[in-house]
Amino acid sequence: MEEQPTLDVLIVEDDVDTASALQRVLERADFKADNVQSLTDALERVRQQPPAVLLLDLSLPDGDGVDAIRTLSEAGVGQIIVISGTDDAERTRRCLQAGVFDFLVKPAQARDLLLAVRRADAHRRKSTVATRDYPPELTLGFGALEGKSKASQELFNQLRKVGANAPCPALIVGQPGVLKDDVAALLHQFGKRPGRAYVISCASESGKQTIDRFFGDHAEGSSGNAGGIEAYLKKADGGTLVLDDVSTLSMDIQRRLKSFMISGKALASNALTPTRYDCSIVGILREPAEIALAEGRLYDPFYFTMAKNTIRVPPLVERKEDIELFARLAVDQLNRVFDSEKSLSAGMLEQLRGHYWPGNQVELKNTLLTAYRLTEDGDEIGADPTLFVEGDSGVSDQIAPFIGMAFRDVEEQLIKATLVACDNNKSQSAKVLGISLKTLYNRLNRYEEEQETAVEG
Repeated sequence: MEEQPTLDVLIVEDDVDTASALQRVLERADFKADNVQSLTDALERVRQQPPAVLLLDLSLPDGDGVDAIRTLSEAGVGQIIVISGTDDAERTRRCLQAGVFDFLVKPAQARDLLLAVRRADAHRRKSTVATRDYPPELTLGFGALEGKSKASQELFNQLRKVGANAPCPALIVGQPGVLKDDVAALLHQFGKRPGRAYVISCASESGKQTIDRFFGDHAEGSSGNAGGIEAYLKKADGGTLVLDDVSTLSMDIQRRLKSFMISGKALASNALTPTRYDCSIVGILREPAEIALAEGRLYDPFYFTMAKNTIRVPPLVERKEDIELFARLAVDQLNRVFDSEKSLSAGMLEQLRGHYWPGNQVELKNTLLTAYRLTEDGDEIGADPTLFVEGDSGVSDQIAPFIGMAFRDVEEQLIKATLVACDNNKSQSAKVLGISLKTLYNRLNRYEEEQETAVEG
């Protein structure tokens, strides 16, 4: 039987709505997440598939979460974050003594939740950075499927074109959940490089030895490595080094990598002459570039060197023709993992095609995993409206008409609709829109000028 796919975060929360909300926040930030409602189920899941991070509610129907912390840790959980409805000092102290990584008080804001999970995962990864099997090799996954949609064909054509010019820098961008790491693995494959592709978790790269881990240490008496670990560039020589969450790298490393991408040479610590490596540098950006640049977390020359080959991974809404392909493969994988025989019903396929998928392929896989677990062996996975929370709330229907529209056209519709709702009161409309009255008038004047020009033309 094949090993189950990795799980980043397991949510242990007895309130189903809260658990689902937390899961959606995490999935939209590119985490693989799932939830259970009891300690018993949590222990069973952990033994089957230990998560990197576990979000733990303290008040559960079958026991006290505080008492279960050590048991969960011993069962293989990487890091535990307590999320509780109370900040009782004594319970908090007991949690910290038991070894939890962080403590959040409900209702936790999405930003605080994601920050805590990223910090916990980075802390866990730091322990793996010091081992000889780091960095891990990057292999093709679920997001490497080539569909028939126009967006898929354009993506694959671009990957083949960029890969043909390897070694060369590249930058992969896109919405959360589009599985950008799988696309990086595809880019390496199309480059037909003799070496392998390795992925670095940039958020884990901190400390004095970071430079040595990337470029090597040629100090007298050393083996040319940092702590006995083969330098990343040397390990990826002839292949590809993928920098995941690239904007979290230190400025010093970014400057050195920029120099390497231009010259193909890198200077190890205490070395007198640089070493040449035949290595492609591929960055994965998980936030808007303009924000990272404005806040000084991306070194401009480093970013623009990679951005010469920017690969935008299209969201699932642009690849609707491929949803059935993705779904059937996901179920085939689950059948192999669980040694079972289940299939998709026509009704479920119709639901999958009609959903907006704000979490893209990650959301699709997790939705199918939930539906799979609710289906008996040998049965068809039937339609289930409870699995599509966003569609039930009406959000999909509200957003769908604007997909594919230019932002300025959406803006014009929003402004005109607000004016109608405010009985053409421009002062009130400006307040509702959160803009100045002057800005509102400028927009309206521009719309009139564009309409007049169109009429005259």
